[in-house]
Order: sequence, then C-alpha cells, then structure tokens
Amino acid sequence: MTVPEPYAPFVRMAQWGNEKQLVAAADVEKGVLLAAEYPIAFVAIEPEEEDLGPLLLLESILASEDTYARVSAEDLKLTLWRLGTHDLEILEGLARKYKRNPKKLTQLYHRVAANNIRYSQGGTQGYGIWPIVSRSNHSCDPNAKLGANAQQPLAELLLATRPIPNGTAICWNYLADEAFLALNWFERNAQLLKDFQFLCRCPRCEAERPAEVAGLSKDGIAAYFRRSGP
Repeated sequence: MTVPEPYAPFVRMAQWGNEKQLVAAADVEKGVLLAAEYPIAFVAIEPEEEDLGPLLLLESILASEDTYARVSAEDLKLTLWRLGTHDLEILEGLARKYKRNPKKLTQLYHRVAANNIRYSQGGTQGYGIWPIVSRSNHSCDPNAKLGANAQQPLAELLLATRPIPNGTAICWNYLADEAFLALNWFERNAQLLKDFQFLCRCPRCEAERPAEVAGLSKDGIAAYFRRSGP
C-alpha cells in the first residue's frame, strides 16, 4: 500500500499524562480542517463481519510484509483488551499461519484493537489505522469530528466543530452519533466501556459523574453497570 503524506498543519503530538495526545498547534476556528490522513492499513468488510473487524484488520496487516513493517514502526497507543477463549484461539491460529511470535502478535492485536477506526463512505465499509487521527481522544463534549468525501477515498478528515485554542487536546465522539451525546452519564459510559473498554474522563463526564460512583474504580463502576443493567 502506498500511503500519501498526511496533511496536518494545525495539530501536533504532545505528552498527555502517560500517552501522546493530538493537540491544536495554533488557535483554530470552527470548520478548520485540522488533519487529513490516509490509512497505513485498511480492510473492507461485509455487514455480517462487523464484529470481526479488528481481527480481520489484523490478518490483513499480517498478510503484507510492507504493511506489517509500517504498522509495527508506528508508536501506536496500547490498550489491553479482555480476550476470551475464542479470541485467543484465533490469535494462536494467526500466529501459526503467518509464523509470528504469539506474544508479539497478541500485543499487536491490542494496538490494532485500540487504534482502529471504522470507515464508511461511498459504499465502502471497513476498519483501518490512521496514526495521527488515532492520537485524538474521545470526549462527550467534542471539539472536532471525523469527515470523509468521495473525492478522497479512505481519507479521514478531522474537522474543528468549534474554536480550539493552541495546545488544547483534540477530541471527537468515538461513537460518531449525535444521539449518543444526548444520553446521560450512565448510558454513555456503559456504552464506552462495552465498546472501547474505557470510561470517559472529559470535563463534561467529570462534572456529571453521579455521586454513587464518584469513588469507584473502573472495575467497581463496571460491576455497578452489571448490577444495574438490563
């Protein structure tokens, strides 16, 4: 895969806690194109393959030495996902098929699962890795959004949705659904924990965090959701 150079004049990487985060490199106005980037890895999927997207993306990376080298060279953030028995069996099978070290392949999967973004445009649906865009965090009060257009197939466009001061973290809604933002704290974070394995700590969520879970850890809140869920 030949990957054109990304366009990212209004963003930069900054240390944000224990990871790198995309921040504004200047004061920007609403509507500004913050970054445009093509994927370093991408796999198209059929509707019935939706739940397997990250695993199919991983296999597409393993199937190409160039893509494998490109993805491995990126400093992608690492989130440890809970892997079930079936997931581990699939990963072990991929390790044998592509002659990769099982532990290193599992770590690569964690990075792929944490950094992949779903793409849908012009009849093409799939999952890919856009290294710059993946460094922007989620927020339930986002200052940016993703966009795409037919003239730039597979490009992810990161657009400011309000004025953003220099040095401010760039954040978008990972669910890409305005209805999600209308949900309450419990509903939003239960969905984020289920789909992305994290709880949101954006200013809105910190302000709206209910008193009954204020002192609970992530695992404690997860247990609370299980007890309170349908």
